[in-house]
Amino acid sequence: MPEKKLIEPRARTPAPGSRQMVVTGRLPEDLLSEQLQRFGVFTVVAAGLWAFGLFMDALILPRTVGATVPAVTIAIEIAATVISVATFLYVRFVRHDAQTKSNAGIGFMLVNAFAVAMLNVSQRPIIDLAGHLSWNTIVILVFAMIMPTSPQRVLGASLAAASMDPLAVWIAHVRGVEVPSVVNTFVLFMPNYACAVVAAWPAYVLQCIGRRLREAQEMGSYQLVELLGGGGMGEVWRAKHRLLARPAAIKIVRPELLGASSEAEAKLMLRRFEREAQATAALSSPHTIGIFDFGATREGTFY
Repeated sequence: MPEKKLIEPRARTPAPGSRQMVVTGRLPEDLLSEQLQRFGVFTVVAAGLWAFGLFMDALILPRTVGATVPAVTIAIEIAATVISVATFLYVRFVRHDAQTKSNAGIGFMLVNAFAVAMLNVSQRPIIDLAGHLSWNTIVILVFAMIMPTSPQRVLGASLAAASMDPLAVWIAHVRGVEVPSVVNTFVLFMPNYACAVVAAWPAYVLQCIGRRLREAQEMGSYQLVELLGGGGMGEVWRAKHRLLARPAAIKIVRPELLGASSEAEAKLMLRRFEREAQATAALSSPHTIGIFDFGATREGTFY
């Protein structure tokens, strides 16, 4: 019977003196692209909503109920419609990277929040806003679900968007309009800030998904399918080869789970597991597992 040979594993462990990539909140490019497609759809929806509001305020309401819509309201709706269409064209046709377009998405969120805030103070007396939720709560929550960026940036952008209503009140005060006190203004728009804090959660979930996706993409030629179990030293996943569809089990070991307190200790642990993998791969007994591949990701996760 011919002797079974094992292919020598190709280690991807970084060299001792090499520099490893620092873990960041940046999402994988394919996940960013998917989120940007949704963002592009949202810009079309936003343009349609602003155009519908413009149509109602400029043509329908004056002719049906005789309502006089302030000119500033018409100007805001025209500007918001144009900006929404321009943003869609930018996302759809301009050849910028996904991260740059993600940054533009934050700017689009803030512009919409400012437009909504200005409508709030132009259509009715500010004191009448008590007991009514600002549409900016919807703007904040919707953008948090589709905006492809880190939880920290989502929280910062959402807090800025929540502050657009108080900013609009201050602008009205400068114009000589009677407004509530500073304390009452922030109490009036407290739901904005509550939504801004909640908005960070969808971004955090998306970042966790992105981390799992990076792990799946960086485990050599294998795709993680299902978590089989975990313990104090790591996790074991059922996986398959991307091209050969060959089943495999992948053990993931993160240095921090082993109590590594420094980069030097983490590298020492990774070298130890590399030696164990090499020793196991040298075995040819039918009673031992076969090692197809091993290495370390750019984030320092050993597999």
